[in-house]
Amino acid sequence: MGAFMGCCPTAAASNRVSADSFSSDAVIYARDDHTSTFQQVRLARDLHKFAGGTLWLEFVYEDILEEVRKAFATQNTEDDAEALDAVLASIKHNGWSVEFNKSLVNLLVVARKHGMTFHALDDPEWSKDAFIAKYGSNLGGMRYLANRASHLDDHEGATSRWCDKIVKMRSQQSGPIVILGGAEHGPPLVEFMKARINAEVRFMYTDFEEAH
Repeated sequence: MGAFMGCCPTAAASNRVSADSFSSDAVIYARDDHTSTFQQVRLARDLHKFAGGTLWLEFVYEDILEEVRKAFATQNTEDDAEALDAVLASIKHNGWSVEFNKSLVNLLVVARKHGMTFHALDDPEWSKDAFIAKYGSNLGGMRYLANRASHLDDHEGATSRWCDKIVKMRSQQSGPIVILGGAEHGPPLVEFMKARINAEVRFMYTDFEEAH
């Protein structure tokens, strides 16, 4: 299981939220363009700033993350490897590269190192497969994409559902929150969280467009 050793390769210098650590009520959004591992690598490098907090990830589901949490709670490193391999297998059809997915899964290892909890932004009942099963290949695919792109805070669009989860879990867990999700979800999430609970969500890195 050498792919998930918790190391953080050096990323290019960038302007980012200036803090050695974040306050317990901080909510930070790290924008991901899904084209390279750059965003995950530099977040892994900076994840210590969220020690004791919560990491939210796109594409994965809560049931498989629960298996990782169980494995991490034991002294058996073989269990860790098996659980992380299962996460990687579960996202292999998400359309992104193997390197991208490995980098995403590695964040779980880094989060554990810093005493963080981790949770899934997405749910299987809102997956592309679920839409296709319900509406057929063409219409299902289109409805799935429309749901992902929705900028309505209606508790059905992807970003709105993410907010439902984050707000609920925020009341149950302490520590700063960092969310790694698609760049297009960032602006509406900032708006929704402000309107719902007056939370000031900040972007982790200010130079997103120049990061490549």
